Amino acid sequence: MSGLDNILSQLVPSSGKTIGVDIGSGYIKVCELKGNTISRFGLSALSEAAIIEDEIQKSEELITKIKNTIKEAGCKGKSVAMSIQGPNTVIKRMQVPEGSDDEVEDHILWESEQYIPFGADDAQISFFIIGTNDGGGKDVILTAARDDTIHAFEKVVIEAGYAPKVVEISSLSLANLFEKCYEDYSNSGQTYALIDFGAQTTKVIIYRSGAPLFCKEIPIGGVLVTEEIQRQMGVSYSEAEDLKINGDASGNLPEEIMGIIDEHSQNLFEDVKKSLNFFISGGSDNTIELCLITGGNSRLPGLEEGLEEVLGIDVEFFDPLRKLKVDSSIGEFEIEQMKYMGNIAAGLSMRVV
Repeated sequence: MSGLDNILSQLVPSSGKTIGVDIGSGYIKVCELKGNTISRFGLSALSEAAIIEDEIQKSEELITKIKNTIKEAGCKGKSVAMSIQGPNTVIKRMQVPEGSDDEVEDHILWESEQYIPFGADDAQISFFIIGTNDGGGKDVILTAARDDTIHAFEKVVIEAGYAPKVVEISSLSLANLFEKCYEDYSNSGQTYALIDFGAQTTKVIIYRSGAPLFCKEIPIGGVLVTEEIQRQMGVSYSEAEDLKINGDASGNLPEEIMGIIDEHSQNLFEDVKKSLNFFISGGSDNTIELCLITGGNSRLPGLEEGLEEVLGIDVEFFDPLRKLKVDSSIGEFEIEQMKYMGNIAAGLSMRVV
């Protein structure tokens, strides 16, 4: 895969039968849509440090997990829309002068070099023109990712026996799903914050009028809580993860673990607040109406209430079932996992091949 037309995402979702494969640092999540129905969903946990930032450390494990998760979910196709994320990816909203299609593309590619810290020559670049701005130029979403990052993730999908047809930065997959499931919000002209609390990163997306205005990845995630529980409690990584999610044998969270979670959450809230304040300070009309949260780390005790208190705005969990239905073959446990952890995979499955 190469070139602007067949790498990285365009923002507008499309309708086609594709297996969405979200390769996160903590879990593999797969989803398949049939119209407005989630027809297949599955997920599998990865071992400690299988992926660090956006570098694959345990490729054989990923290959096996991708293959088995898709098979166990019951997906029949071979075409995959897959996600990438991390420091070797870029999402940037920019403005360029009006001109012919070729002139606009040339200007975007020339301007893009200043926004790509890993070098434009070593990256795949794509863009989507949102529309015309008040100055008469074009508003553009620019996306870029390092070649070797793309190829590393493509390789594990191919070796699992599937064909990667679309590669998309995961923040845009979530924005696409927001546009589908919250159509009344996305077309309201108001501004919304989408926050994905993941294992190694927290993604902050500011959305208004059909497109993201601002995207940022904060390098703090739930794995820090797991590692601190592991260190303080003297347990294995998997045991620490189980304690964080399920508590002790009685289902209660010990006081020591609550202290670790509270400290982590406060640090994370401050970084999220800095990101939102940076956006708000850029303009007088940048008031955020509502914050929607998702991701495995969003289930930490007290996170929703604590974030609402720190930010001073309403916070709710992102609900994909606001517009999507679920096939009767998917059990209650999978539905709950899907609501918290499957939104990027669902956004990916909206892509056409």
